Amino acid sequence: MNILSVCIIGIFAVVCSVSLRKTCPEAAALLPVSAAVMAALSMLPYAGSIISEISVLSDKAMISSAHLQALIKSVGITVLTKMTADICRENGSQSVASQVELYGRLAILLIALPLYEELVRTAAEVL
Repeated sequence: MNILSVCIIGIFAVVCSVSLRKTCPEAAALLPVSAAVMAALSMLPYAGSIISEISVLSDKAMISSAHLQALIKSVGITVLTKMTADICRENGSQSVASQVELYGRLAILLIALPLYEELVRTAAEVL
């Protein structure tokens, strides 16, 4: 599915959701969620080629695989957190969206901790 198709599905889901909001709020809430899931699933085939290209570039730049894994995991967490928080906000759950974003930040921090440890160790050796 190309970007134009994803955009059309997104606009269609929003228009249908707005028109259904008064008569069937449950269906109105599910339409944007299903459109977001469809958009995310349509991106999966591209993820493999992107990751392999980043891997090739990191090998050329002599970046360790641990750093590359942390980067890829962080990007994945960021995308999932943003999509989930946007869906929560769309359906009026500001507090849930904020908690999802906070959890995403904490998860990225946990992934980055080994990198911070390595950085501190390297700085201590230099000093």
